[in-house]
Amino acid sequence: SIGIFAQDRTVAITVDDLPYAGDQAAASPAAVNAKLLAAFSAHHVPVTGFVIQKRVEEIGTALGTSILKDWIAAGLDLGNHTYSHPDINDLTVEQIEDEIVRGEAGRKPTFLRFPFNHTGDTKAKHDAIAAFLAGRGYKVATCTIDTSDYEFNNAYLKMLAKGDDASSQKLRTEYLAYTSAEIDYYAGLNRKVLGYEPPEVMLLHDNRLNSDVIEQILTIFEEKQYKFVTLETAQSDAAYRAPDTFITKSGQMWGYRWAGERNVKYDGRLETDPPEWILNYGKPKP
Repeated sequence: SIGIFAQDRTVAITVDDLPYAGDQAAASPAAVNAKLLAAFSAHHVPVTGFVIQKRVEEIGTALGTSILKDWIAAGLDLGNHTYSHPDINDLTVEQIEDEIVRGEAGRKPTFLRFPFNHTGDTKAKHDAIAAFLAGRGYKVATCTIDTSDYEFNNAYLKMLAKGDDASSQKLRTEYLAYTSAEIDYYAGLNRKVLGYEPPEVMLLHDNRLNSDVIEQILTIFEEKQYKFVTLETAQSDAAYRAPDTFITKSGQMWGYRWAGERNVKYDGRLETDPPEWILNYGKPKP
C-alpha cells in the first residue's frame, strides 16, 4: 500500500462530535480531549474538529466552551456539525437550515460536516442545502476513510465499566488492525475510481477509545508514509472540486460517491466489517 504512491500520500485528520462523544460517566471529556490534543501537537497534525453545539450545552457550557478554547489555542480549526446532530433525511429544508445556523453559536466556521454524512436524500433537498451553504460561505467536509470507531467505542466503554481488562486490551489491538486495513481498503478504492490516490480525509470521533490509541493511529499513517495536511489543503485536490451531484440516503464515504458519479464498478464486499465479538459485546444472547 506504499511503494510508488508513498511520496504523494497526504491525509487530513478530522474529529467529529466535539466537545465529547459519549457518556460522561464513562470518561472525563477534559481528559479525553487533552490526550487527543497532546498527540496532535506531538505529531504536528493540523486537525479540524466538528462541533455539536447541543453537546457543548449538555456536558456543561463552561466545560464544553473550555474544551473548544483548548482546540483553538492549539491552532486547530473548528467546523460545524449542526446544533443537535439530527438525521437530515427526516427534516425539511427549513429545519436543516435552522440546525446549521444554530450550530454556529456565534462562530464562523469554514466547513460543515453533515450528521451521518447525509447530504440530502432527494435532489431538491440536496441542491437547496448546497445553495444555502454556499450562501453562508461554507464548504462541505468530505471524508474518505472511516473505521466505525463508534461501534468499537460502545463496546470499549462497556468493557471499561466491567473492569474487563483482557477484552479492552484485545479490542484496542483489533481496532488498530482494523484501522490499518480500512486505510488500505479506501486507498485502493479511491485509486481504482480516480486513477490515483487523492488526499485522504480520515473521520474519527471525540471519544475515549480514540483518545487511548490516538498515538498509534497517527503512527499507522506515518508508517504508511502519509503526510498530515489541513482539510482545506486536502480538499483543494481536483477530486473534491468537482461538483457533488450524487444523491443518496446513506452516508457513504466519498470513494463510493465518486464511483457512483463515474459509473465505476467496485466490490463493496471487499470492505470488512468490525469483528462480530466486538459488535455483540454486552448484548443479551438470543
